[in-house]
Amino acid sequence: MDEDGFRKFLKDRYKEATVGLYFVSVRDFEGWLFKHQRKKDIQDAGESDIRSWAAYIQKKMPKCQPYFYGVRTYYRYKRDPREDLIIQLLSGLPPLPRTQRIRFQWTDFEMVMSKAEETGIKDEHRALLNLLWSEMKSEEIINLNISDIDFQNRLITSPESGNKFHVTPRTWDALERYIPSEKRNRSERLFSIGLRNLQIVTGKYFESVGQTPNSLRKSCQSDFMEAGKEVRYGLVTQPDKISSSTVKPESKTNLLDSLTQEIKNFGNRVHDRIGQIKNERDFKRLLEGYLLAAFPDETITPEFHFRGIGIADSIIDFAVGRDQRIPIEVKVAEKRLRDDIGKGSGQVKEFLKSCGSNKGILVIADKERDPERQKHSGMQDSVYIIVI
Repeated sequence: MDEDGFRKFLKDRYKEATVGLYFVSVRDFEGWLFKHQRKKDIQDAGESDIRSWAAYIQKKMPKCQPYFYGVRTYYRYKRDPREDLIIQLLSGLPPLPRTQRIRFQWTDFEMVMSKAEETGIKDEHRALLNLLWSEMKSEEIINLNISDIDFQNRLITSPESGNKFHVTPRTWDALERYIPSEKRNRSERLFSIGLRNLQIVTGKYFESVGQTPNSLRKSCQSDFMEAGKEVRYGLVTQPDKISSSTVKPESKTNLLDSLTQEIKNFGNRVHDRIGQIKNERDFKRLLEGYLLAAFPDETITPEFHFRGIGIADSIIDFAVGRDQRIPIEVKVAEKRLRDDIGKGSGQVKEFLKSCGSNKGILVIADKERDPERQKHSGMQDSVYIIVI
């Protein structure tokens, strides 16, 4: 096992307790291989070895999911196709008992903030509270400098960890109101309060709903990723219900090909749920969560602003990649599919012309779910169209 690399991979993504649990599960798997299969390394395990180990673990420990998740995460770290076998095994395990903790969702957060707007709230507190609905820790938020906020690309870089964060459009509105354009890029503190006052301000608005700065961060992580994780790892649609035309990505070397393959997978998995999607925003959040789960090592910037044809900035729904960004535009079509193809393709082409990219993707959720309309899928000029 690549211990140092795997530990770093885990620490960048999980809490300390999860890091320890996943690391131990992989180490135990290797111990089992050495003892029972005369193998010395996890990289040497074949399918029969993994299935034998899985049967052993299930018999020994009824609540064995963490062991499977640990080994799955190691194979993901190594970009090893054996990850798919672990995912298949996970789908056949009985679910763990659910806790009784009530989940605080984005809609709940919006309701609290809307009430705060009605009663009056300081610009600083509005920006501060909205930043709590992100994956940033409290210490990272209060130690932000104005120069850490990239208003153009809509990215926030933590001076504490160096990690980059995406936040909601509501947060960007609050930040733009709080920091006027002439003060941006200054190397001075964004907020004037410390941790204690952060607790007090949060309690003023969220204590009645049982939320603290830390619980809001955890709620955001759960709400933001849950839908994408469920779709990505087959926790909503069982494997036997997934269309046989599902495309499995074979390589990550070509980002455009990987994106189109994964979005096709996404389309096959959510096809039965398209009619339940209320609007374009719902569809964007579902796809965004899926892409974040499918491409954890890529930079995915939602609502990416760029200098378009007109005076004001244009916006593309997603920009994926670090150096050469690939644009993804999202539409929800009900009747006139061609109108959405025209508008969406136009937006993608405007991005390509402005940013110097070569190809982009247009994803259309067809609420009519007419198989005939899926024939529009495919490359048209520089835009790959995917009708779901």
